Amino acid sequence: MKNKTPQEDILTQERQRLLEFQLNYLRKELLYLTHERYRMTYSVSGQIYRFLRPIESRIASFVGLDVKESGGAEAYVKVLEQDAPNSANACLAQRLLVDVSGTIKRDAGTGIQRVVKEIMRAYCRPEPFEIPILAVRCENNRLFTANDFTKALGGEATGPDIEINVGSGDCILMLSDSWNAFDELAPVLEQIHKQGGRIITCIFDLIPELYPHACHEVTVPRYHAWLRRALLESDAFLAISKSVASELADYVEINKLPHRHNLKIGWFHCGADLVAGPTRAPREKIRSVFAAGAPVFLIVGTIEPRKGHGVALEAFEKLWASGVNAHLTIVGRRGWFEEATMATIIHHAEYGRRLFWFDDADDQDLAHLYEHAAALIFPSYAEGFGLPIVEAARFGCPTICSDLPVLREVGRSGALYFRVNDPEALAGVAQGFLAGDLKADPQATLDVTWMEAAQRIVDILTREEWLFCLA
Repeated sequence: MKNKTPQEDILTQERQRLLEFQLNYLRKELLYLTHERYRMTYSVSGQIYRFLRPIESRIASFVGLDVKESGGAEAYVKVLEQDAPNSANACLAQRLLVDVSGTIKRDAGTGIQRVVKEIMRAYCRPEPFEIPILAVRCENNRLFTANDFTKALGGEATGPDIEINVGSGDCILMLSDSWNAFDELAPVLEQIHKQGGRIITCIFDLIPELYPHACHEVTVPRYHAWLRRALLESDAFLAISKSVASELADYVEINKLPHRHNLKIGWFHCGADLVAGPTRAPREKIRSVFAAGAPVFLIVGTIEPRKGHGVALEAFEKLWASGVNAHLTIVGRRGWFEEATMATIIHHAEYGRRLFWFDDADDQDLAHLYEHAAALIFPSYAEGFGLPIVEAARFGCPTICSDLPVLREVGRSGALYFRVNDPEALAGVAQGFLAGDLKADPQATLDVTWMEAAQRIVDILTREEWLFCLA
């Protein structure tokens, strides 16, 4: 048996530590939910709803979702493998059609929707691009322009939506979360290939494949099926970081996933410039965070398992216990598997004093927080890019983040890094930063505008500037 190198031992230990972290997170969530179940069962309010439970059980037996895979996906893969045409000689892009269907239907105002809107906002500006660009939406197996969507982003009013006929040389960029609507899009994608067009799929991360326990239970099987179909339907993938592009190429090769012949993989970086809405002062509750004059550390992101809110809170409990007077402000909506984390936050002894949470901050509020915060903390253990890092840097706000390859790609030499999922390491870096022993330089962080991001997408498609080509 081959002996492991010291580096392989370190990687094995880190993988084991990450699995233990995920297990502990889910254990906390389960214990909290179990406690809540007992509380409801034996409380007066629980007894009021007791008679409804048998009805609920009967309904569930009729409408329960079966997420088991029945072999249909594998059969679909085999058929497409036989029929997939060779796209090696496809012509360069003549027109770019950006699918925004998912964002029109499901705009939660979070990461993916922000990327879609800001890229499309850039395409709405008067600066000319090398090829015509249209926002499109899918309806009843047909493509239409999305004029109301682009008008809301500052585009010209062009009247009612019209149907789009795809021609040779057209590229459709699946920029939105297509895994939530792939069945709906499948007939359109088939028609695009028949007409000589190309399908480019944006991939934001591989988290549901690599870290399924960090995701909502509905997402994992849906993403699993989507990725395998998208690999066969797509002529190319565009990742939002070089790290994700490399992860995808490695994942396909290691797992020997069937894919379209000469599948190309490229990447672009997200923009850092927040769009300014109507100018106004931040709300009083946002300003109050800074009233005491203590340094404020900021976390921005949906509250979900991989974002590391619990790690940050443990780190600040250590700081507070050691006499450090610093504030921790969390900005983000509730996501999934977050009941225990949220209960810890809102019932914390420091909540409203040195610990704050806002689930409704808009761009104006966020800009104020970035401008006045001592630093952004980004404690995730899995990311596709790390948009708050570049946004914060634009406002001169330093970042302390997990030591992940993708965050190194974004934070570069301008951020401070700590061992992933290690509250003590985070507390040490934060304390060193406050003492002036550790320096961060936001100007050395990745700095890309949304216009530059939009232009790079066009450059990749028109000049074939791909990172990988999988034969």
